[in-house]
Amino acid sequence: MNRIIIVVFLLSSMCSFAKITKLEPSSDVFRYVGRFDLSTLKKVKFAHSGNQIEFQFKGDYFQIGLSDISSGGEENKNFFSVIINGDVKQIIEGTPYLKYHKIEVNSPDSFSSIEIFKRTEAMCAVAVFHGIKFDKGEFLKQASKKRRIEWIGDSFLVGYGNLVSIESPPLGNPNTGFHSINQDAYLAFGAITSRFLRADFSCVGFSGKGVYRNFDKSEEETIPKIYSILYPNEGLEKEYDFSFNPHLIVLKIGTNDFGPEMNVPPDMTDSLRFVTAYLDFLRFVIQKNPNAKIVLALGGGLTDYYPQGLLRLSRYKSWVKSVLQKAEKKYSNTFGFFEFQPQNPPYGEDWHPTVISQQKFASEITPYLREFMGW
Repeated sequence: MNRIIIVVFLLSSMCSFAKITKLEPSSDVFRYVGRFDLSTLKKVKFAHSGNQIEFQFKGDYFQIGLSDISSGGEENKNFFSVIINGDVKQIIEGTPYLKYHKIEVNSPDSFSSIEIFKRTEAMCAVAVFHGIKFDKGEFLKQASKKRRIEWIGDSFLVGYGNLVSIESPPLGNPNTGFHSINQDAYLAFGAITSRFLRADFSCVGFSGKGVYRNFDKSEEETIPKIYSILYPNEGLEKEYDFSFNPHLIVLKIGTNDFGPEMNVPPDMTDSLRFVTAYLDFLRFVIQKNPNAKIVLALGGGLTDYYPQGLLRLSRYKSWVKSVLQKAEKKYSNTFGFFEFQPQNPPYGEDWHPTVISQQKFASEITPYLREFMGW
């Protein structure tokens, strides 16, 4: 009996002391897609929706170390999708402290493609990647895609509230407020379209932000003012290095400038300020991405029937087309224009598109971009 106990103890001791190997974030195995702060390679930080960490793994499981930097509170946290061979297999909830999350892969004989995708936007929290721990397994770097698309936009692009489905009144009330657990940029039109086109996806999107003013009428931290900043919600003026080098840039901005028109009385959007700010921003985008083809997109949210008599969609469209005409005369880049069809109920949080509506948007713009780019 004593011998059995000793043998069991020795076996359990050997298991408990199995060698754990750590891959630091600086490892060449990891492919970072999107906007990352690589200045401190022991702790790689990133804020924007849709940032991806990619690699290949052969083995049963590994543990990924993540933490959040945030102001605290239930809505100031990140969520991440773990995609294995193209399928979402696990959701990780961010924590303000370092936590290693076990990821089951169950692929001991062949390599699986792994992608860690930040579902939530910059206002939720800054994410910190601390590396990977494993006891058995092999890693390879994931190959780069041949196509790269940068998307610039607002709440529609980052999947605000798209994981719920709510009927319009009187059957339901989509005025819910924001909940980070219900946001998923992986299931928003930009990311879906990029997958359809087999292109790397980079996203610069922020809910409520406009071209010269925001949904709440403020003029601080508009899309043009935060475009070059790695941490747009943390007051950290760290600049992005523009290393993504996209072949295509899709801008879907300007909807939030019309938000104050829903006030009583309406605070009307200034056409001159809108067009001027848009052109100034476009100049900066082209300066940083001189070889990119550019599509100006709109639609999906604004209509001509609400608020009654304001014709918001028609005015918005005419101003963006004015920007397009001026840009085509001034720059050598190839430009395009695309209009999404209006969304229909049911809605996500605060009248935003559901996953089904996001898929519809993606199915609309994908064939246009394929033809535009010759892909």
